[in-house]
Amino acid sequence: MCDSAAEVAMPPCLFALVSDAGQIVQQGCEPIAALSSLIAEAERAVLLLAAADVTLLRMPAPPLSASRLKAALPHLVEDHLLVAPADCVMVIDNGKHLTGDKLRQIAVVQRDWLTLLEQTFTALGARHLQALPAQLCVPWREDGAVAVMTEYGLETDIALRLSTHAGIGWLAASEQSLPQDIITGLRGVVPQQPMTLYVPAASYTAYSACASDDITVLVDDWAHWIGAIQGERNNGVMDLMAGLNLRTNNVQWRNWRWPLGLVIALLLVNIVSLNLDWWNLRREANALRTGMTNSYRAAYPNETVIIDPIAQARQKITLAERQGGQLDADDFIPLVARFGDAWASLPASKTSAKEAIAGVEYHDHQLFVRFKNAADADAYRSQIKAALEAAQLSLVSTEAAVWKIGQIK
Repeated sequence: MCDSAAEVAMPPCLFALVSDAGQIVQQGCEPIAALSSLIAEAERAVLLLAAADVTLLRMPAPPLSASRLKAALPHLVEDHLLVAPADCVMVIDNGKHLTGDKLRQIAVVQRDWLTLLEQTFTALGARHLQALPAQLCVPWREDGAVAVMTEYGLETDIALRLSTHAGIGWLAASEQSLPQDIITGLRGVVPQQPMTLYVPAASYTAYSACASDDITVLVDDWAHWIGAIQGERNNGVMDLMAGLNLRTNNVQWRNWRWPLGLVIALLLVNIVSLNLDWWNLRREANALRTGMTNSYRAAYPNETVIIDPIAQARQKITLAERQGGQLDADDFIPLVARFGDAWASLPASKTSAKEAIAGVEYHDHQLFVRFKNAADADAYRSQIKAALEAAQLSLVSTEAAVWKIGQIK
């Protein structure tokens, strides 16, 4: 808890290290620089801004969206401030706990000071910062008010909570203000209600001697602060750090270092395994190609240029078969013989069919049958198609009176 911008550079600062279960692990009063290790290790750093430095306002707000209402805040509060709204940070409550008066609560603090605090604690390694008004973190009692005296050297910060939504604060000179003067000042603000007053342990006797029967004096400790802070967080805390427009959604890479390391390790394993598979497949492909090339070279030792051993071997085998008298299915004689068989199967083959064909040509492994007129070509096409398909032959009309007969692949 720090009370002014001047003291940020040279605190001591009251602090408490609290576990997730709300137990106090460590507490004391140390310079901020001496707390760097604790700040860096903590999951969250909560700053209790001195009540004298935070102004709480309650006023009606127009029914706008959150972003538009945030932009309109300077115009709403400028008549209640002694400085320009641009020099202040303002946050408004979430509106989920409105009372019957429908008023919204607005917290205002000096921008330069809050920025200095944010920069200081971020430099010390704070991962997630919250800044809360101290007067709203004072325990609340329904039948009265609660005040806390916090001494900072020559000054005493007085935080007074009047209700669940209202609180004020001011500074008093420790050497000039006696306990009786501070209690009188509190009674000027809260004249008749019962009051609980938390004071430092060293000042407990002095304040107890000056307190009236309706003022309960207790020793201040972190236990009641922690409970009140937890209550504020449950009800929607007014975090003044949110008003600095910081990138509060930044990824905390330190929290993700192990998952990211695991992901990177898995990626490396997959990349290495994929490369190993590719290298193995490439080695097998090279070995297979080398074996085929060696086999082709052994079969045809006179060949000097080997580009595609499989294609070249097929060409050699086809050439050898033709030289040995073996014909391919798409050679002229096999095509003509099978077409002749199919033509002979026509019912009219012995009469007009004999005179329908004008000539037969062969080129590019295709047989071209030319008819004397297009009418005959069209008439015999449907009759012979089934016989040609049975002989594994295809039929395509290239011109009006020309058939192209080929081997079905």
